[in-house]
Amino acid sequence: MDPKESYSLKLISNPVISPKGTFFVLNWIDFSSNDYRSSIYLKTEKEVIRLTWGGKESQPYFYDGRLLYVKGGQEDSLMKSSLGEPEKIFSFHKIKKFLPYHDGFIFLGEENQDKDKPFEATSRKYRFDSRGLLRSRTSLYYFNGQEIRRVMGGNFDVTDFDTDGKRVVASATLTGDDVSLQDVFEVDINSSSFQRLTKGEGAVYSLALTKEGFAYLGHRKGLSPWARKDIIFEDGRSVTCGKTCGNSVVNDLFVKYSEKIEADGDKIISLGHEGGFVNIYSIEDSKAEKITEVEGVVLDFDFKDDKLEYVFSNPEKPSLMDNYDPNENVHGVVPRYEVNGIEGWIIERDLSSPNVVFVHGGPHTAYGYMYYIEFNFLYSEGFNVIYTNPSGSQGYGEEFAKAIVGSWCDIDFKEIMNFLKSLKLKGKFHLTGGSYGGYFTNMAITKTDFFASGIAERSISNLVSMCGTSDIGFWFNAVEAGISDPWNKESIEKLLEMSPIYRVEKVKTPLMLIHGEEDFRCPIEQAEQYFIALKSKGIEVKLIRYPGDSHEHARRGKPLNMIDRLSRKAEWLKSH
Repeated sequence: MDPKESYSLKLISNPVISPKGTFFVLNWIDFSSNDYRSSIYLKTEKEVIRLTWGGKESQPYFYDGRLLYVKGGQEDSLMKSSLGEPEKIFSFHKIKKFLPYHDGFIFLGEENQDKDKPFEATSRKYRFDSRGLLRSRTSLYYFNGQEIRRVMGGNFDVTDFDTDGKRVVASATLTGDDVSLQDVFEVDINSSSFQRLTKGEGAVYSLALTKEGFAYLGHRKGLSPWARKDIIFEDGRSVTCGKTCGNSVVNDLFVKYSEKIEADGDKIISLGHEGGFVNIYSIEDSKAEKITEVEGVVLDFDFKDDKLEYVFSNPEKPSLMDNYDPNENVHGVVPRYEVNGIEGWIIERDLSSPNVVFVHGGPHTAYGYMYYIEFNFLYSEGFNVIYTNPSGSQGYGEEFAKAIVGSWCDIDFKEIMNFLKSLKLKGKFHLTGGSYGGYFTNMAITKTDFFASGIAERSISNLVSMCGTSDIGFWFNAVEAGISDPWNKESIEKLLEMSPIYRVEKVKTPLMLIHGEEDFRCPIEQAEQYFIALKSKGIEVKLIRYPGDSHEHARRGKPLNMIDRLSRKAEWLKSH
């Protein structure tokens, strides 16, 4: 299997139940244009029909007997169609979500800004990964059928909203923008005024109006990236689905599946994550009931009038919806499950093959029982692939996720090393990971020469400098290190002790660093520092830089860069 073939997948997203059938988006990569494509399809009981042909259509919504959707281009356009010739309703620079409201539409949008003008930063959060400098923010707008008016916006982001035609609620970073915490607000469309409804500090990942009020997926635990996500109701009640609500499983399927909840009558529908699995839960009368038993990971869903449609992935198949498989010729390898203190999986060729050990990012995410593009590619190249969920991972309870705070690559390092040594595999071991997994790789090779080589992607080497160069480093590094102020002497010493660059003289393992040049989450200066330090110490090291790619370079980077990346990783691993 070559890297291009690995990415030649079609992925389903945005299922929408309607009387005509289920509308959905099919996503794929156009290698000739080095770009991502998407079109809207309709699945009936008899067939699957393609409805749009521009290759940039998304967000299907069925309303008043018509299909509504967003058509991309130099600017986004909201379109309507009776499944014939579509008609444009209005255009805006970016339309991120829309809902009908009275004779028009409410939508989340972002205005176009001149990127060549000088930029003045006035707050700590002045740039954000995959968005660049925050010259414009996501605001709530109202189109009344004739003109567009901003209802809620400013130097903050409106992150979600819902309406039942009467009431409008929205989540926004208004009171916690620097650290991207959100609250729920009551919005008056006529007066463009809004009132905060939530108390305390926390996160709101998705919200929905119910017959009894609003509900949201999130928490009220302040700055705590490890916090369990619950369904929280307007009256303060909270319900947990599985070990945590939502989906914290990482994947490399090049489609961004956002967190969501849906309301249908008195029911709230949400995803729930437990171990390596994600399923759908129904919440009613403050009780959560699992309503699917998917041996895999549910990625997206829709629920209307007690009808359920969902998109899921398992190790054999990247993207499935009911009986529809857009990748009939793709068959991933089913991993072997292992447990030794922690849970893990092995895609195994034989005992003597070389082994690639993956460490996930976050650190408070998890690997899941699903299809991974890179894992199957490296298996086809002759490697056993090993991936685990050590302490720090989500899906095992909040205390398990919080266990590594203040001691990165410590408890989890010991757990992973014990897991590997219990496997009785005979081939050489290589270590790789991205983001926190990249940090772990950088740090692990200062502790052991067990690995024949390492590959650290979008990694961290210096937690002190990252506090000033990362879009979230000034707060994220502090709470993850268990300190309150990263700018005093004691805190700087703690951050340095947790930094791989502080222990660079102990490294003996060959290392390849891979980084996107526009990564604002773990800036490329992190890789540059480690590269120069290792080179100066005489260690075999390479730095691969991808212009134009952000922190998402391995998941939704430039497609030709992602192909090149897989080729380089396989070549490096084979050479060691």
